[in-house]
Amino acid sequence: MLYSIVPVEEIWAEADVPVPEMRDVIVNGCMMQVESTGTSLGRVVRVLSTDPEHYLKPEYQPGSFVVLTDSML
Repeated sequence: MLYSIVPVEEIWAEADVPVPEMRDVIVNGCMMQVESTGTSLGRVVRVLSTDPEHYLKPEYQPGSFVVLTDSML
């Protein structure tokens, strides 16, 4: 139960936050989800690979940037 003087419409209204464009790509054999930055770089959101070695590579950590080729765009 929520008691407030603020109207319910304002409490549950969603903010107009743009949703970043995400895509699944394979970089050097590692499948990952990246966020498009508008350039030839993509920011790693998460690793989707089943190979445990990929999770140990610092260049695939979430937040790092990877180079996207034309075939990935």
